[in-house]
Amino acid sequence: MFADKQPGQDAHLGAMLVNKADTIFIFRQTHMKNITTFLLILFATWASAQADITPQVTEALKKGDAAALATHFMPQVEVTLNGEDTNYTKAEAQKTLTAFFTQHPITGFVIKHQGTSKLDDQYRIGELITSKGNFRVTFFMKKSGAVMQIKQLKIESAEE
Repeated sequence: MFADKQPGQDAHLGAMLVNKADTIFIFRQTHMKNITTFLLILFATWASAQADITPQVTEALKKGDAAALATHFMPQVEVTLNGEDTNYTKAEAQKTLTAFFTQHPITGFVIKHQGTSKLDDQYRIGELITSKGNFRVTFFMKKSGAVMQIKQLKIESAEE
C-alpha cells in the first residue's frame, strides 16, 4: 500500500495539511472578528435604545400621567410652570404635575425637535395639547449611570 509512494510525497502531503490547517485557522479567526464586531454593534444599539427614555416620557405626557413621568426624573428636578422655575424632589414634582394635568386635561403630545446640548445633555421639544390650550414642553435629560433621567422640565404656554 505504501510501496507506491514517490520519494518526497510525504513532505508534500505534510505541507498540504499544514496549509489547510492554517487556512482553517485564518478562516475561523476572520469569522470570529466579524462575529465579535457584529455583537459589539448589536450591544451598542441595544444599550443606546435602553438609554433613550423619550418613548416612555412621550407616552406619559400624552396620558397626563405624572406618576409615570416622575419615574424618569433625577432625584432633584427643575420644573418650570407658567414662567416659575422651582427645584423639586421627584415626589414634589409629581404632585405639582398631577395638579397641572388635572387643571389642563391632555388630548395629545407630539415631539417637534430633539438634539444634544453643548454640555452633552439630550433635549426634546414638543407640543402638549390640552383642552385649555397648547403648551410648549422642553425636557432635558442627563445620563445617570446607565440610564437617562430628566433633570429639567419646562411647560410654557404656546400662545406667548
